[in-house]
Amino acid sequence: MFDYLYDWMKNIAYFMILATTVIHLLPDSDYRRYIRLFMGMVLVVLLAAPVFQLFDRKEALEQIFDSRVYQEQMESIEDAASFLYEIREEDYLDSITEDP
Repeated sequence: MFDYLYDWMKNIAYFMILATTVIHLLPDSDYRRYIRLFMGMVLVVLLAAPVFQLFDRKEALEQIFDSRVYQEQMESIEDAASFLYEIREEDYLDSITEDP
């Protein structure tokens, strides 16, 4: 039981570190609010995971992630955030070190 709680808290901590890193790496853009919304929804799912497991609803949660609608939404989010792959590290570092 304590191992499960420890793993759960560790997953939340890893997610928060990842979410903070992604938010800080984003340039000022309109996509920031969508990414924050998505990360908030993922955090809610992470926080609700023990409740789902307590009521034996873990399978229902897995079905949501395996659904076609979820996969389509993930593809649209990835397409919207595709500009992140195009940003070079040098360009980002130059943009944050420039004088305003």
